[in-house]
Amino acid sequence: MGKKSGLEIPARRDVVLMLLRREESAEVLSRRYGISAQTLYRWRDEFLAGGEAALAAGQGGSNPTRRQIDRLREEIQRRDQVIGELTIVNRILKKTADGSL
Repeated sequence: MGKKSGLEIPARRDVVLMLLRREESAEVLSRRYGISAQTLYRWRDEFLAGGEAALAAGQGGSNPTRRQIDRLREEIQRRDQVIGELTIVNRILKKTADGSL
């Protein structure tokens, strides 16, 4: 397992943006910030994937969190329906047992 870079998130973002703007080569940036070029390229890929996911979510696309929320809402709705049906059946049974029906 490799060592941690020690760079905070804002610094990582700045380095990735410098790479994307081609201000300096990956080798120069890697040396300056004490990281490997492989790490820099991984950060770039993660940065671009995150941006793409954010854009998709903003246009009605789905991300894992949104899908999970939607799934849980559907499950709650199904359970509420079952509870309602059981409540009706329970009331009918009580009335039948009391002889009110």
